[in-house]
Amino acid sequence: MGIFDLFRKSPFIAIGEMMREVMECTNRIPSLYDAFVNGDYEKVQQTAKEISDHEYRTDEIKNSIRQSLPNSIFMPVARGDLLQIITSMDAIADRTEDLGVLMTFKKIAVPEELKKKIDDFVKVVLKVVELSKSVIDELETLREASFTGPEARHIVELLDKINESEHESDVFQYDLTKIVLNTEGLDCASLMLWMKIIETTGDIANAAEKMANRIRLIISQ
Repeated sequence: MGIFDLFRKSPFIAIGEMMREVMECTNRIPSLYDAFVNGDYEKVQQTAKEISDHEYRTDEIKNSIRQSLPNSIFMPVARGDLLQIITSMDAIADRTEDLGVLMTFKKIAVPEELKKKIDDFVKVVLKVVELSKSVIDELETLREASFTGPEARHIVELLDKINESEHESDVFQYDLTKIVLNTEGLDCASLMLWMKIIETTGDIANAAEKMANRIRLIISQ
């Protein structure tokens, strides 16, 4: 069954298909980081390529959904809201691809203090993405409930957890940035690349939160 067929049933089924492809990108972030920190650049290249392939597939699904929107007469939510949701989902995949590309640029030094905290940063960023997927998974049920009742309250609870986790990722991002800036002896290339890697990783959580906030607006209307 193609995306158009899914979309004729419900736009949220097609959006769920796109989110699964986004997760194929983000699920590779831990192995990408592990290879980068341990200097396994062949593995970095391979993982970055896999992420790029799934990002391309995400783009294909996104374009199919966008092309289907004008043909849909009966929509449970505004067309603009759906476009914002898929744009933010696309941003999650885009920024993950950017992260992979950044890690292929150059072998750089890894500050010891950064090694101790980078895993926790990655975990909390992925927690934001995984919670966002949980919300997407519930959208069809929410539509059937007309975006009200216990189903809506359950989604709002998930959205609150997303906001909390994204804030936690911000705190990690600031801490890691301070570590990089205060590491003595770090060469300029390593400093600049680490700053960009940390920022891009944080952007993945930001995009997931933005998507979730659009869904919060739909529920509140």
